Amino acid sequence: MDIAMLAWRTLRSLPPLYAWRLLHSARAEVLDETARILGRPPAPRGLARNFLGYRLEHPVGIAAGLDKDASMVWLAWSMGAGFHVVGSVLPHPNRGVEPKILVRLPGGGTVNRLGLPSKGPRTAYERLHLNKPPGMPIAVNIASFTVKGYGYLYKLFSSLASWIEVNISCPNVEDHRSFEDPEMVIELCRYMKPISTPALLKIPPTRDRGLLARYLEVSLECGFSGIVAGNTLRITYQGVPAGLGGSSLFETTLFMVRNLRSMSPPGFAVVGVGGVNSGSRAKALIDAGADLVEVMSAIVHRGPHAPWLIARELSQLL
Repeated sequence: MDIAMLAWRTLRSLPPLYAWRLLHSARAEVLDETARILGRPPAPRGLARNFLGYRLEHPVGIAAGLDKDASMVWLAWSMGAGFHVVGSVLPHPNRGVEPKILVRLPGGGTVNRLGLPSKGPRTAYERLHLNKPPGMPIAVNIASFTVKGYGYLYKLFSSLASWIEVNISCPNVEDHRSFEDPEMVIELCRYMKPISTPALLKIPPTRDRGLLARYLEVSLECGFSGIVAGNTLRITYQGVPAGLGGSSLFETTLFMVRNLRSMSPPGFAVVGVGGVNSGSRAKALIDAGADLVEVMSAIVHRGPHAPWLIARELSQLL
């Protein structure tokens, strides 16, 4: 833990974008070995649960965005995450957008403009095939600029992922916005069938109850096991599209979770992501009907063990 915190303080002292590039330039083997040396913190009490056939130590996991190419799965394990989401993985290598922006905001927020950078599916596939830590579910978040791309990625990762998140929302990639149309979800699902490995639809943040109802309707029609609500919020930052994440999204996330749970049938999974930076916020989402919660900006602000710290706070509240 001390080594991890020292590493985080070093990264925290750097400009966020530089720190992100430094972390993603590290060799996966070095990160794996470091994680094994650090070990895994003890599971918080009273939070174990079953989700889609997997046993989780606790319901707080790492959202897609930190580990683009499955180079940090052991690091996520050593951070004490209840589960870990790799990605977004794209069908082909993608450099993302320029200029890239990553900013830490006062009060627990972040602004990012990376644009779905990915080394492509083979890199993530090989790493997951060879090297997964025991006892921690690993999901894969997939994204594509074509409907066929979604089908290809789903079938590729079905044998490796605990479940798959189908990401239809990337606020700083203009070409990706068309997939936010619920009718496009029906189209891309035609290339995913048959859905054998559980799939969750990751949707953009919204307070439109009618739109949420339509997302739920198409999810059930396609055979999705649940919905991930939601993603970063589309904004304009320094004159270019970007995504706002962190604390200010929490009320929207809570609205989405509460409404999706009230409308969904028994057994349909709801995962809350956006603004979860404390045990009390995690509890609020779970009380509203979330099965799991995911964090990202909290790691930027609270450090690498944020998922475990939030789970410990949740355990104390319960």
